[in-house]
Amino acid sequence: FFSKMIIHTLTLLFSLCISVSLQFATPPFRSSSSKLSIPLSYPPCQTRLYCKTTSIEEVDVIIVGAGLSGLCAGSMLATTSRKVLVLESHDTPGGCCHTWTRRTPVGTFHFESGPSLYSGLSSPTSFNPLSNVFDIIGERPEVKTYDRWGTVFPDGRKLAAEIGPEGFEDVLMGAYGTPEGRREWGEIMKRMKDIGEASQALTSMSLREDIGVIRTAALRYPGGMFKTLKYAGELTAPFKEVVEELGIKDEFVKNWLDMLCFLLQGLPADGAMNAVIGYMLQDWYKPGVVLDFPVGGSGGIVDALVEGVRKG
Repeated sequence: FFSKMIIHTLTLLFSLCISVSLQFATPPFRSSSSKLSIPLSYPPCQTRLYCKTTSIEEVDVIIVGAGLSGLCAGSMLATTSRKVLVLESHDTPGGCCHTWTRRTPVGTFHFESGPSLYSGLSSPTSFNPLSNVFDIIGERPEVKTYDRWGTVFPDGRKLAAEIGPEGFEDVLMGAYGTPEGRREWGEIMKRMKDIGEASQALTSMSLREDIGVIRTAALRYPGGMFKTLKYAGELTAPFKEVVEELGIKDEFVKNWLDMLCFLLQGLPADGAMNAVIGYMLQDWYKPGVVLDFPVGGSGGIVDALVEGVRKG
């Protein structure tokens, strides 16, 4: 039971920022990073990423798949002096988290895939697991922060509001909310408070699947470990159970949650786990919050991870 709980928790924490997911490039099939080795004479593995000390004759670790998970694993292993080889069937790395360019007679257009919202990449004390990976590998994309966003509603009305509780409650709820919606939103925030804190109680880097977790997590972060285990069942439960429990009926509240969840992980709120919603509400609805965007989009994140693999 204890091991399963740790595995569930680790999966949750990583799913919060990488969603999700988190297959790109345009002819002549080049990555956004110019530092990749792409020997197309070795199908079906069209992309091969090597540590600078690695040769095809001798490697310590082979990672199949150069999505964010594979790149995170490879770049972190490369910091331990292991010889790492990452294989990818696509012509460029990144998986679902990528950018690509199309040149047309009227101009060059850049397209973005992967997550639409990022947070925790600019904070030095971030709970974002991807930010922790950047700390370990010594590579980090340049990040721009912003504290306002624009919202276009189905009736064509446009509103600009600060990110955080004031912007949502005063501007957005003021324009489209109802007294009942305000009450329901307050109930959601209250209900998800402990779950949100539990989702951020441990750094994912402290978790492991063997008995060593006692040293890396339980002894180092006893309070966080206790809270994570206490709410582990609720963290992995679907958010729709909370919606049903609280009897949420307000359409604006439900649509707003659906929009945020779709931007974060490509799913509506009733398809998200409590950990995702709890983390989001805990992180995005606090005073003074800002969101991040990596320069170069998802490709900037991929390039930083690729450099982490290369320089190992």
